[in-house]
Amino acid sequence: MFKDVSDLASCEVLIVDDSELMRKLLIGCLQDMCKVKTVESAEEAIQYCREDKPDLVLMDWVLEGMSGLDACKMMQATPELSEIPIVFVTSNANEESQLQCWEAGAVDFVPKPIVPKTLQNRVRTHLNYKIQADILRNYSFIDGLTGIYNRRFFDTEVARLLKQRHRVSHSLSTIMIDIDFFKKYNDHYGHSAGDDVLKQVATKLKDIVRRPLDSVCRYGGEEFVILLPDTPLQGARIIAKTLVRAIAGMQIEHTQSPHQFITISAGVASAAESCASVSSLMNSADKVLYEAKEAGRNTFKCAE
Repeated sequence: MFKDVSDLASCEVLIVDDSELMRKLLIGCLQDMCKVKTVESAEEAIQYCREDKPDLVLMDWVLEGMSGLDACKMMQATPELSEIPIVFVTSNANEESQLQCWEAGAVDFVPKPIVPKTLQNRVRTHLNYKIQADILRNYSFIDGLTGIYNRRFFDTEVARLLKQRHRVSHSLSTIMIDIDFFKKYNDHYGHSAGDDVLKQVATKLKDIVRRPLDSVCRYGGEEFVILLPDTPLQGARIIAKTLVRAIAGMQIEHTQSPHQFITISAGVASAAESCASVSSLMNSADKVLYEAKEAGRNTFKCAE
């Protein structure tokens, strides 16, 4: 089940230390094992982690400006950073300091002066754990048939995005999608052919919705849902129109459909002030999806 973690060359460790000498020492210990990046401050570390999530952070406790301890607490309180393990590199190895490390959310600490072999073994162990956790997370959140995100991922992600939206007032749109007359397709062509259609549609949706922050999920059966952070309704409308045309353009034969090919219907909704919960957002998208079906399918409708 797990990747061979003896090879850590693709893993990235971020070193956070304001001492050039210490940064060079840590790089020398790790550069033959994995990729190593360095920054000098906690503020730089947080920004770096937002843009390019490393697999492990080695954090000095005492830094200019924000302390390593405060940076660790902030990262643990930030959902998109909380899964990055942090190991403190510190000369404060007494019991009280260790307790503060654990309470801040660190996974380990390495005492100074550095013993290279000890550092390497600790880093190797935590990179091993991180790789295995990522694999388990993917198994948990990936639909086995189509290879896109599943309903569990969607439920988790939409709740997180709505909370984030309330904090920073960003837009959030969603597109509910249903394959038209899919039961008739299964009945006529067989379930194996139906599975192939689900995979082809999922691949096409993912090919079109390409931004890193966007998510294409299998909602259940022949239903899909797309999450579009920082996308207002007008932008989501354009994406929905593109998706409807693209699926029809694949020209997958469906003689039991009035359109003669596999098509989709879509409902587009955005989270507004009056739409502050997951259920209200999804009900809004589902309502206009129904309207798209009533309008003849192979089209989309928007919740104004």
